[in-house]
Amino acid sequence: MMVRFALVPLAVAICYCFEWRQLRFLTSEANLRVDLLAGISLQRLSYDTLAWRGVLYRYENACTFVDVWFGCLPLLWQWGRGLIKNVLFFSGMALALFAFNVFRLSVSDVLFAVGLPWDLAHNVISGFAYFLVWVWVWRHRADSAAI
Repeated sequence: MMVRFALVPLAVAICYCFEWRQLRFLTSEANLRVDLLAGISLQRLSYDTLAWRGVLYRYENACTFVDVWFGCLPLLWQWGRGLIKNVLFFSGMALALFAFNVFRLSVSDVLFAVGLPWDLAHNVISGFAYFLVWVWVWRHRADSAAI
């Protein structure tokens, strides 16, 4: 398990070698659409930037949870599962993380819209979301059967 933990920062560092422009656009677009359902009308300014009441939302890589997905690779990859099953598992996980992340962003936006300060509305909610993901990862890690 220590080797797996040592590989997490490497995996995340590799993730940050790329811009993920399409994923940043898709995340911002999905967030824009979900916020519309909540009555928050964001305005698109660029592929990765939205505005609401003068506040700019610029979607960085961390806003997409792609770093979380990469960080999960060393912890959840199961060699005995085979390549195809691992690819299918991580594809499903990517979709689940995308949906969970958009939900996280929209909850933050709603809380901010009703008057909570940004640090509470976004940063505390984000920390809680990261914690939930890592609890799930810990419970499903590749070596959990051995413990």
